[in-house]
Amino acid sequence: MENELEPVHYSVLYREILSFFLSVFDKDRELLFLDGTAGEGGHSLLLLEQFPNSKLVLVDRDSVMLSRAQARLSAHSSRVIPIEANFSDLDLEFLNGFGITNPPDGILLDLGISTFHLLHAGRGFSFRENEPLDMRLSSSGGISAEDVINTYPEKALSKIFYEYGEERWTKKIVEAILERRRHARIGYSGDLAQLVSRVIPRKFWPPGRHPATRVFQALRIEVNQELLHIEIGVKKLLDLVAKGGLLQVISFHSLEDRIIKNLFRDYARNGEAKLLTKKPVLPTEAETKENPASRSAKLRVIHKSLPTDTEDEEEDEEE
Repeated sequence: MENELEPVHYSVLYREILSFFLSVFDKDRELLFLDGTAGEGGHSLLLLEQFPNSKLVLVDRDSVMLSRAQARLSAHSSRVIPIEANFSDLDLEFLNGFGITNPPDGILLDLGISTFHLLHAGRGFSFRENEPLDMRLSSSGGISAEDVINTYPEKALSKIFYEYGEERWTKKIVEAILERRRHARIGYSGDLAQLVSRVIPRKFWPPGRHPATRVFQALRIEVNQELLHIEIGVKKLLDLVAKGGLLQVISFHSLEDRIIKNLFRDYARNGEAKLLTKKPVLPTEAETKENPASRSAKLRVIHKSLPTDTEDEEEDEEE
């Protein structure tokens, strides 16, 4: 079965995540965990193995990914409650509809895109293959990356690439896109990747990365409204997690991390929780060598206060 599911999403910062949960919870307790971004199910599998008496709510907005994660967790299926949803949909009322009446003790979000999406989804997430420019993480519709590239006006495209991708060659890339689409629609990931590669002089290509990486990242964020869902979703999850519970979030982009940092800080300032990470936890050198894609990962952890927890938290330094 494992070979059928390859490639398996690498469980980023899994040692650190398990360490935080084990520092708060007895592994033999009957707990409820929630993985709000199931992906390939790697983190969920580790939690189910480490906490053998616990149950886990497995959530993903992509039905394909949810099915793959369920298959990977099949040995623990009696302890898994799968839900196809965006983590920004989650609150106790929503979970009640699935027979879940108690708030989760531990919640995890991994905001990175899975290896499967990059290499095998066929939705144009990667510049390695020439696939239709889709980039939608959900099957429920919405605007595609092809729509964005071919219909957004110059200012909107520039804002997306500059703000979401932090792309310094935004002006020239947008000019090239506008020129190309006057003659033909840009419909495939390979076409867009090639266009960006031609615009950025080779001597300015980022070392070890494709020159179109930032443009593709920015498009994915726009298509899936990822920053909006993080803002809404993390607020809901801070309220949802049980008293005495943990919320852990892994981000891969400075804009994502800033949202999480500010939400966690404000929640802690209200005396409702304790920050366990004054600064984000980063992957070790060994992990980045084993999995280069983890190099930009940042983990932030917050402990939902019990009624007796009233200590003030210092403000995290600006990253």
